[in-house]
Amino acid sequence: MKMDRMKTVGVAALAAATLFTGCGSLNPDATLVTINTGDGTKDTISLGYGNFVARYQQSMYDQYLLSYYGEGMWTTDMSGTGSTFEDDTKESVLEEMEEQYLAKIHAADYEITLSEEQNTAIAEAAAKFIADNSKETLEELGATEEYVKEYLEYRTYYSLVSEAAKEASDADITDEACWMRTFSYVSFDTSGTTDEEGNAVEYTEDEITDMKAQAKQLATSEDFDATVEELGLTAQTYSYLKGEEEDTGMDMSIIEAAEALGEGEISDVIEVDGVGFYVIRIDADHDEEASQTKRESLQTEAFDSLMETWKSAITWKVSDKAWSKVKFDALFQATQTEDAEDATTEDATTEDATEETTDETVEEGAEEVTEEQTETEDVSEETTEEATDNTEAE
Repeated sequence: MKMDRMKTVGVAALAAATLFTGCGSLNPDATLVTINTGDGTKDTISLGYGNFVARYQQSMYDQYLLSYYGEGMWTTDMSGTGSTFEDDTKESVLEEMEEQYLAKIHAADYEITLSEEQNTAIAEAAAKFIADNSKETLEELGATEEYVKEYLEYRTYYSLVSEAAKEASDADITDEACWMRTFSYVSFDTSGTTDEEGNAVEYTEDEITDMKAQAKQLATSEDFDATVEELGLTAQTYSYLKGEEEDTGMDMSIIEAAEALGEGEISDVIEVDGVGFYVIRIDADHDEEASQTKRESLQTEAFDSLMETWKSAITWKVSDKAWSKVKFDALFQATQTEDAEDATTEDATTEDATEETTDETVEEGAEEVTEEQTETEDVSEETTEEATDNTEAE
C-alpha cells in the first residue's frame, strides 16, 4: 500500500484514501481551448491547466459525496440525462473556466486590477499548496505552482468582476421591482391522504367539513398565532412580489387575496379547487429582508445576462480529443484528522489576507489526503444500489 498525504490551504486538514484504477497520460502543453476574443486576439488554455482544475474539483466532490454515493459515483447517471457524473462535472468545469476567463478579460471595464497585496496572497497560497503536498499527490492532481496561481487568480477576478457588475446593474433596479410582501398561512389539504400501504384515501365529507370549520375559526380569530396553536395547526410563511400577476410557488387566488389585505389583517377562508382551504395573515407589507434577497436575485440575473452577452462575442472552441484524456480515475475520500484544529487556526491568517480578493480564494482547498491503490471494479452491487438510492433521496 502506497500512502501519500495532501494538504491545501483552507478550512481544515482532512485525510483521504485515493483509489487508483489506472492513470492515463496526457500532454499538459497540448491545447485544450482555442479562443478568439472577437477583436482579432487569439488565446489558448492548456490541457494541463484544464486537467488540474477538473481533478481538483473532482477531489472536492469526492471528499463530501463519496461516502454517500459509493465508489461508482463518477460512472453513475446522477442527473437522469443519460450522462455520467464525471461528464456532467467536466462540462461544468469548462463552463466555469469560460466564465472566469471572460470575467478576467472584462476586468478593465470596471477598472479592476489585482493589488500587490492580493497578488502576494495568491502567490503565497499557491506556494503553500505545493509545499504541503507530496510529489505523488501533485502529480495525480496535475498540480503545478503556476496552475494553482492561475486558478486562484481567475477565481479572484471572477469574484471581483461579478460583484462590480452586480453593483452596476443595481442602478436599473427600482424599489418596486423588488418590493416583497410576506404572509403567514395555514393550508387545509382536502385532496386526500395515503394509508400505510401507500394507497390513496379520500377524505369523507365530514372530515372536509371539520377542516372548513377550523379554517373559518382561524379566519375570524383575533389572534392568528394563538388560534393556530390552539387548533394544533402549523403555519408557514411566504413572500411574493407586490402587484405580481404570476407566481410559480403559490396559487394566484391566494396572492390576489393577499393583495387586498393590509399589514396584520387576516383573510377569509380561501378555497383552491382540488387543493383545499387557506387562511393567511399579512406579516409585512414591505419585508425588507425578502426585498433585499429579491434585489440580489435581480442583480444575479443581470450579471448572468451580461455573461451570456460576453460569451456570444467570443469563439470558445474545446478540443474534445484532448478533454477526453482527463479522467477521474482516482478517488479522494476525506476523513477528519487530529491536526484539523491546528490547520483551521493556521489557515485563518491566509484566509484573512485574501478576504478582499474572494471568499473562495483560500477557502476552497485544504485537505490532507492519503492515497491507497486499489481497483474500483470491486465495487459491489450493494454499493451501487445504495449510491442510486441516496441520489434519489437528495
